[in-house]
Amino acid sequence: MALDKKVFFTRLGSAIVFSVIMLTCLLWNEWSFIALFLFVTILALKEFAFIVEKILDTQFSRNEKMNFYFIGVSTFLAIITLPINQGDNAISLLLKPFIFYFAGISLGAIILFFLFKKNKESIYLLTGVGYISMSLGLLVQLRFMDMLLPVSLIILIWTNDTMAYLVGSFIGKTKMALSISPKKTIEGTIGGIFFCMLFAALWGYFSKTFSVSLWITFGLIASVIGTLGDLVESKLKRLADVKDSGMIMPGHGGALDRFDSLLLAAPFAYLVSLFFL
Repeated sequence: MALDKKVFFTRLGSAIVFSVIMLTCLLWNEWSFIALFLFVTILALKEFAFIVEKILDTQFSRNEKMNFYFIGVSTFLAIITLPINQGDNAISLLLKPFIFYFAGISLGAIILFFLFKKNKESIYLLTGVGYISMSLGLLVQLRFMDMLLPVSLIILIWTNDTMAYLVGSFIGKTKMALSISPKKTIEGTIGGIFFCMLFAALWGYFSKTFSVSLWITFGLIASVIGTLGDLVESKLKRLADVKDSGMIMPGHGGALDRFDSLLLAAPFAYLVSLFFL
């Protein structure tokens, strides 16, 4: 697969702008981190509803979609207020008393969802709550443990994506999943995993922040589970017959396109962190 310079530089330019915004919100403080992923949750829920409508060839009512959004957002807020993190800090302690409030809103939204459900197929929308809201909520919990954990996971996912794209562009020949993601190659996937694991091992060795084993495991999650997350979202788009889930980034698509790997990787990273820490 030859390197398309126009596509590459379009992706590169939007990725740089996106990265600056992302890193600012990731590193500024915990409130900016929460605000960023609350915003991502809202965008992803809307895109997910759009994709499900396309897959099922149906149209959900405004009430069905609004209640789905309320369920998703309140579930995200309930997850981040759960007293389950291993590194209590001022923000997490401040949020903990609100768990019953957000859990109550989520339960109320679920009741309203079923009361106003006019289309029996709208039940499929609720899968997005686990896929999006719970995953990103656990990412925030990972932030409460240590800022370096979610930031490193995201950087490792970017490393895997970038290296897989570059290796696949220059030497990729064998298609990996033609019916799901025709541009992915086995060579590119292997290259992404190799460089991601290498970077994770070197980072763990020189940073001395956590054990090398933790960072290598994070590299494995980012490259393998992250790639599976990308394939899952690609499959959903194939079923919906759409190219991108949205248009927030030129050359990169929507929120689901940009965070598909993270949605699957975040819960695994959180569980691994609990084990190691």
